[in-house]
Amino acid sequence: MSNGTKGWPARARAAAFAAMVLAFAVPGTAAAQSTEEVGSPQGFELTGYIGGLLPLAKLADSGDSLSAEFSTKVAFGLGLEYWFGNFGIAANGNYANPDLTIQVIEEVGSFPTSIALGATDLWMAAANFLWRPQLRGTASVVRPYFGAGPGVVKVMYPQSDEFTIVDETRFAVSLVGGAQVELSKGWFVRLDVRDYISKLDTEPFDQTKTQHDFFTSIGVGYSFH
Repeated sequence: MSNGTKGWPARARAAAFAAMVLAFAVPGTAAAQSTEEVGSPQGFELTGYIGGLLPLAKLADSGDSLSAEFSTKVAFGLGLEYWFGNFGIAANGNYANPDLTIQVIEEVGSFPTSIALGATDLWMAAANFLWRPQLRGTASVVRPYFGAGPGVVKVMYPQSDEFTIVDETRFAVSLVGGAQVELSKGWFVRLDVRDYISKLDTEPFDQTKTQHDFFTSIGVGYSFH
């Protein structure tokens, strides 16, 4: 038998070993690329929210004679985002119609008189810059995110025969944080917390104060990437 014929078993074993290495290496490379795509998406995401407006403090407090506060109320929201990997930009809007109650103390030492003025139209909108950490493997199913940006709050107050409250539009700083849970390809659920921080300064509340319009919600969204 020639030397070339004797060399065939060795070459066959080498070829089989190389094929085995490729068989393991190629799926591993594809999985790594897939994991990276999950961790660093690029494209649009659209989310609808439902939750609650949670007042953190009284709406206004003018000394010992007059105060006002919003009730906890169901709120709705809609958000559109574009992600560049781990960073994104977002436009979102929220609406709630909390009830406004005013308390008046007519004499020093007397009990306050509560006057329910009715529902208030409260509109909130913001443009946020977002960041979410890049997670890999099974950890990428739950993805936290954080953001901040400028916003605006529009309040349309109810009117009564006793009180005339001037409607207002005020600048706000918007802070947001939450977590996104992947359901299936394209679909996800979000737990979202937003705070619109602004300065309240409208008649008859002559004392300027910082107001927090706190909105916590759950949403369902779809990613176009």
